[in-house]
Amino acid sequence: MVRVTRKKPAKRGAGKRNSKRKQTKQGFPYIATFVAVLLIAFILYFVFAVEKPPAQPKQKKVVKEEVLPEKPQPKWDYVDILKTKEVKVDIPEKKKPTLPYQMQCGSFRHQKDAESLKAKIAFQGLESQVLKTGNWYRVILGPYERKRLAERQRHKLQRARIDGCQIWFWR
Repeated sequence: MVRVTRKKPAKRGAGKRNSKRKQTKQGFPYIATFVAVLLIAFILYFVFAVEKPPAQPKQKKVVKEEVLPEKPQPKWDYVDILKTKEVKVDIPEKKKPTLPYQMQCGSFRHQKDAESLKAKIAFQGLESQVLKTGNWYRVILGPYERKRLAERQRHKLQRARIDGCQIWFWR
C-alpha cells in the first residue's frame, strides 16, 4: 500500500528573513582608529607639556621704574556749559474731545438677547441701554467724558467675562 503524505505549509516569513538579509562586508573601523589616535595624542601632549623644574633658579631682572608725568587735567568745558544752559520746551495743551465716548458691548437681532446682556452688565453695577437701530438691538454704555473712564468700565466687564466691548465717539 502506498502511503499518502501531504506537504506541510511553510511558516510565514521563514524564508523571507534569510533571503532579505545580506551579508554586509566589514569595512575599516575609521571611527575607532580616529579615537585611538586622538587618545594617544592627548597622552603624549600631557606627558611632554609638563615642565620640569629648572636646574638653577632664574635671577630676577631689575626693572627701573620710570617716573610718569602728572596726569593732565581734562579740558572739557561742556559740563559747565550744560549746567548753565536752559532749554525751553513748548508743551502743547491737550485738546479735549468735543464728543463724548460710548461703549457698545453687543448688537443682536432679537431683543431678548440684548436684554440678557443688559442684565449681565447690571449685575456688575453698571447701567446700560438697549437701542433699536433698524433690525438690530445695540447694548450701549455711556456717555463718558473721558476715554479712560470707559476703559476702566470695560476692564471691569472683562473680569466678569463680558468681552467684545468697543469704545468710540458718541453718535
